[in-house]
Amino acid sequence: MQEPDFWATSAEAMELTIAGNRLIAREIAGLVGTIWHRLGSALTAMMTSEHRHLPPI
Repeated sequence: MQEPDFWATSAEAMELTIAGNRLIAREIAGLVGTIWHRLGSALTAMMTSEHRHLPPI
């Protein structure tokens, strides 16, 4: 079997780096989406709960 040369090794390392960066970006986007959804839910709950603190008429 032929020994991989510098350019083949470099290309493989670049492909792995790109794939790793995509996975990291996908994970960060998922976390940001989850935080955004939770923040929206919390704000909605906070805005709708204002009426509960008013005394009865």
